[in-house]
Amino acid sequence: MHRERAARCLSVVTVLALMMAACTPAAPAAPTAAPAAPAAATAAPAKPAATTAPAATTAPAATTAPAAAATPTTAPAAPATKPTTAPSGAASGPADATIRLLNVEPTQGLDPNIAAADASRGPMGLMYDNLVDYDEGGKLVGAIAETWSTTPDNKIWTFKLRANTKFSDGSPITADDVKFSVDRMREGQIMKGLLSNLTDVAIADPQTIKITLSAPSRALALVLSRIGSAPILSNAAVTANSDYFAKPTATSGPFLLKSYTPKDRAIFEANPYYWHTGYPKTKTIEYVFSEDQNSWAAAIESGSADVANVGYADAQRLRQEGKIPVQQSDILTPLFWGWDTSKSPFDSKLVRQAFAYAIDRQGRQDACWFGTGASTYGNVLRPWDPYYTEINTYKLDRPAALAKAGELLDQAGWKLVSGARTASGVQGMPDGTKFSVQVPYEGNWPAAECNTLLLQSTMKQVGVDIQPQKYDPAPFWGDVSHDKFLMYHGGAGATNADDLYLNWFRTGGALTPLATHLKDLQIDAKIDAAEAAPDEASAKKLFAELEQSQADELPLLVTGYQWPQVALAPTVKGYYSRPDGAQKWIVNATINQ
Repeated sequence: MHRERAARCLSVVTVLALMMAACTPAAPAAPTAAPAAPAAATAAPAKPAATTAPAATTAPAATTAPAAAATPTTAPAAPATKPTTAPSGAASGPADATIRLLNVEPTQGLDPNIAAADASRGPMGLMYDNLVDYDEGGKLVGAIAETWSTTPDNKIWTFKLRANTKFSDGSPITADDVKFSVDRMREGQIMKGLLSNLTDVAIADPQTIKITLSAPSRALALVLSRIGSAPILSNAAVTANSDYFAKPTATSGPFLLKSYTPKDRAIFEANPYYWHTGYPKTKTIEYVFSEDQNSWAAAIESGSADVANVGYADAQRLRQEGKIPVQQSDILTPLFWGWDTSKSPFDSKLVRQAFAYAIDRQGRQDACWFGTGASTYGNVLRPWDPYYTEINTYKLDRPAALAKAGELLDQAGWKLVSGARTASGVQGMPDGTKFSVQVPYEGNWPAAECNTLLLQSTMKQVGVDIQPQKYDPAPFWGDVSHDKFLMYHGGAGATNADDLYLNWFRTGGALTPLATHLKDLQIDAKIDAAEAAPDEASAKKLFAELEQSQADELPLLVTGYQWPQVALAPTVKGYYSRPDGAQKWIVNATINQ
């Protein structure tokens, strides 16, 4: 899952002593006081620039993303032929240089049918290309498919394959490989829900694939653009080796995997047969695995790394010092509390709503994300999404919000006795049972620790006992998908409304087992109707209904958004922000060594 890397926890006054005692200090030293509080967050925060940086930052112009880069692009209802838009300034071949990128290890592996977490999707996006991808301006363009079109009812999609494309071993990428890849996606656990309405994948001719759907969808191109989850694979290479994904060969993307050393690093080298002439611009990417995210900013400063997502305290400090460029994107990255709604206490909507009122959203933003990002009080979508309709269900002043939470807990049978909530007539819970929940968070995410400690302090005010649990990040999301937790801390990314509701809320969505855990046929039908909507107004109405439904039912509780902070060595040029947050921008990167 996509995760912000805050460097240390700073607390609001009410929880200062508790949280500061439990938080790991940053390295190097970070500011010892929280930044000045921004204007009070509203349900409609202003959209940030794609790469916000104060004037003191000396980020060179070449690393600044285009103004439109962070604007999510919705797949058009009936897309016209799509010419490929190459990033500007393509060179004739990669420079013999190395860019060192820090990230967590892809512990879910490199099989697109199994790995959904961003830690795996990052390196997979370097190795595998899709039929469709994003250009620098955030628009969907052809990749292995040079063009595509649909019938007027959006049920038959035709993809014209780019001529003379090859895998990294020099073998041609054929229509058979594309059919094999799409058929494999529709059978795998990551994409099968998104492709459940796919009825046929046919080879019309050696350069043409036709995909037939059982119901109209304007979002198929968007679905097939999902980095790491919808790649084009070599039929011959995958079927010949049962252990292929341990070290994939004959890959379609801009880089090939040269070596992989667990708990150390992966080395990627430019694919000499890559279809996009002149890309990648740099020969070698050294993908260094590190769980100590508090040290990433220091690694950039010392020159031992070139690219890393850094925590918000470090990002603020680096900008103020003006020596290390820090780029900010505004991709849709909701922060949420997940829970098991099949078991007490969270099988009660009243309890879930009580948490929604009680949680201190602005406190989270100020204390754990250093005033950056935004808070939301009912919506999952951001205000600048074209399908956004404002919801402020849970926006009350703090005393009123806590009082409302207490009323809902009382109604749910959780009575306040000597300062603690205890069960009284709660189904499946013996009377007198205290409301106490262990809440795990990823142990390598400092802001998650800060946020969970803040949750503990906040919920104590309404008599609920929260027990934060620092959890091994390697099995965390696997355990989430197997429903091992009653409640947990999470954060993930999405490109826009279509991507978010298809991947988070629909049965079989790539992130549904990690976020909402939904298997709701009514929600599925509503999402499908939104994707089949004949016009933007109809789609917006349906998404407004979906937004209101999730705000009321709360299959998960989204409290706000985080915006990744990418620190770059001053010698790195060519960064741009992608709407999906993928690391594939690095095909455009150069470094002066």
